[in-house]
Amino acid sequence: MAGNDDKVLDFVTQELEKDPEARTSDLFEKAKDLFSSVEQLSLRQFNARFPLQVKRKKSRARSGGRRRGAAGKRVTSRDAVREVFLRFASDLTAADEKKDLVKVLAELDTYIDDAIAAARRKRAKR
Repeated sequence: MAGNDDKVLDFVTQELEKDPEARTSDLFEKAKDLFSSVEQLSLRQFNARFPLQVKRKKSRARSGGRRRGAAGKRVTSRDAVREVFLRFASDLTAADEKKDLVKVLAELDTYIDDAIAAARRKRAKR
């Protein structure tokens, strides 16, 4: 399905540009009609692999790559660590097969290191 991922991602991007409030279940049904490879995914896997990635990329582009709170407040170490955990959760839910899950879990130390670095980096800027 890897070759088809870019086409599905483009489709989801276009749909979300047309309607940013589009429901994931509606996107999933439309994608299944257009791309047979999507049929093997659960709704959760589809969301992690496509809509969530599009929304995350759009959010980063809007904020210049940094998450900001209301009124442009400085990102806290809690926010930075939360971002690492969300990335970990997204990677976990996108794992299609057991080998993919094992690969994500094998990288657990990387996620931990990223969280620690994010906490230190944000704390040092205070």
